[in-house]
Amino acid sequence: MKSKNRLQRMLIVTYSYFFIIIALIAVFSLFILNEQILNYFADTAHENDRVLSEAVHNMDRQVNQNHEQVFYKMLLQTLLLFLFLLTIAVYIFGKWTASRLTTPLRSIADGIQDIARGQYNKRLKFKASYELAQIQSDFNIMAEQLERLEKEKERLEESKHRMLVDLSHDLKTPITTIRGYIEAMELGLINEDERRQRILRLISDKAELLSMLIDDIFALSKLDSPQYPFNVQIADIAEFTRQIAAEYYEVFLEKKFIFQFDIPKGEINFPFNYTWLYRAISNILTNALKYNPPGTTVQLKLLTTVKGIEVRIQDDGVGIPQAVIENIFEAFVRGDPSRKSDGGTGLGLAIAKQVIEKHGGNITLTSIGGTSFTIFLPQKVLTSN
Repeated sequence: MKSKNRLQRMLIVTYSYFFIIIALIAVFSLFILNEQILNYFADTAHENDRVLSEAVHNMDRQVNQNHEQVFYKMLLQTLLLFLFLLTIAVYIFGKWTASRLTTPLRSIADGIQDIARGQYNKRLKFKASYELAQIQSDFNIMAEQLERLEKEKERLEESKHRMLVDLSHDLKTPITTIRGYIEAMELGLINEDERRQRILRLISDKAELLSMLIDDIFALSKLDSPQYPFNVQIADIAEFTRQIAAEYYEVFLEKKFIFQFDIPKGEINFPFNYTWLYRAISNILTNALKYNPPGTTVQLKLLTTVKGIEVRIQDDGVGIPQAVIENIFEAFVRGDPSRKSDGGTGLGLAIAKQVIEKHGGNITLTSIGGTSFTIFLPQKVLTSN
């Protein structure tokens, strides 16, 4: 649908009025000239009658010269009046046109220059016809989007920097511990067998943490790559969820947690990636186990909706600070920022978010009197991304 060409109509009407005003000024000037001529000849008629009988032949030439001089004088005055009125009309129409057209165009040009200089916070504010007002609206929307993208870019750069710092810390800490204990053993500072075995187990745990960290970084990089094939297959997601519940039931029981699950009976055939979805859900369950005290109740629910599938993982534990929730799905963000050496990589929820988004779904978090993750998977999922 074409927009209304109000600017064109406005210019046509403006110039029409302008030419009408010029015509009226010309008519008015000619009227004044005509009145001056008529008045002049009326005033001189009586004098001409008196002198006609005295020296008609001697005065004809001089009278004609006087009439011609007076006529040119009147014509010049009329022309000056016409030019004066025309100047006023041009000035008024120029100011009016500038306010309606030139000023908005100047503002648009200045705004484009500001955007080119990276000043994305600039906005246009002027009153104009439909087309220019539409340009103003589109320009402000564009500037707002560019400002948002710039802030997002800055946030990503900051996140990337923080991630590199955290990665360096998380890699350096266990390596430093392993090197320290190995040097102590090489120097013979640890002689007791029991202590040696305990240190070897500690070294083994740190090495396993390094392996987990490297594995999670590799997994996150694969999920971030648009070229990485992410295939889904139709399978029984109810049975899939029952298998996860059975695997974690003993783990929660051993840690003195109360583990509950609510999974529909029968088959629910649904397209999903078994390996990656398993990893996403297990990461959330592992966090619930890691950050909550014994006695916490953890629930795993599978729900079917008109639009797809929901997986809810809830607990009544310590919850997550509100200051952390906003960035909880970013890499190396932990539910408890003070716990930097809890055996986790800080990448579990980032991986979970990427996995769910690869399925075309989303994951949300609420933390009021506990923690609740809701995973939504839409019915229509692409076979590959």
